[in-house]
Amino acid sequence: MLKNCIVREDSNCIECELNGELICFVDKKFANKFSIGNIAYRLLAFGIFIFSGLLIGHWWMLISYASTVLITFVIIEPRLLCSHCPFYEKEGKCLKCWALRGMPKLWKYSPEPINKIEKTLMLILGSFIDLLPFLGSIWGIFFFFMNIEGNLVSGIGIIISTVLFLIVVGYFSKVLLGYACKKCANFSCAMNKVPKETINKFLEKNPEMKKAWVNSGWKIEE
Repeated sequence: MLKNCIVREDSNCIECELNGELICFVDKKFANKFSIGNIAYRLLAFGIFIFSGLLIGHWWMLISYASTVLITFVIIEPRLLCSHCPFYEKEGKCLKCWALRGMPKLWKYSPEPINKIEKTLMLILGSFIDLLPFLGSIWGIFFFFMNIEGNLVSGIGIIISTVLFLIVVGYFSKVLLGYACKKCANFSCAMNKVPKETINKFLEKNPEMKKAWVNSGWKIEE
């Protein structure tokens, strides 16, 4: 089976017509920028849940968020989403892409696009881990102002964490939605914004992947 052009050693990405239109190789500078945004997002979310837990005394959000993030990034997302990405075909036991670098490769590479069930599950999990911090913030801040004489340090802590979190959300959204999603080679992701014409050009360069996509119902001639 012929490997896709992203992982082949004989590929000349610099002179390719898709250079600049797709993220076909790992730019460490951009990958680090993405990682910083992603890590900051998660750490500030944990901060929100910790301060919220100290204020309210309920820790279910922190526990559920931490466990869901861990299971999603290590096991579920690599299976449902990453395994369909051309980068996943790279050799090695860990992912070598610009997003979830270092995550273990527990599954086989699947060149076909993700199906509706996989996409729906990813949307549910993604929405949960991205939106729950907002719920924790709102709940904690509301409780603090309703009990202003309570834990002042935790109240100030959750307000500061929320402000910093919103700043990171804006930064991370710009990196992800404003750039990465417009050029990501994982074309069947629900957030992917790569034009169909560009996708078709990439598939023409990769007959094995093209065959899998056509067999899944993708129409090239459009």
